[in-house]
Amino acid sequence: MAAMQLTRTHRILIGVVVAGAVVIAAIGFAGSYAAVRDLAHDKGFGDFANVFPIGI
Repeated sequence: MAAMQLTRTHRILIGVVVAGAVVIAAIGFAGSYAAVRDLAHDKGFGDFANVFPIGI
């Protein structure tokens, strides 16, 4: 079975989709990190609250 050849347009579209997925993932990570950091701060973790989300 022959492999499908990707055109320049296909490669550009794949790049746009991958870039979009990375941006959405970064936004989700930032929101999650901020929420867990704020929760840890409210629970009295002090300065450790800033690095606590990385362990989760």
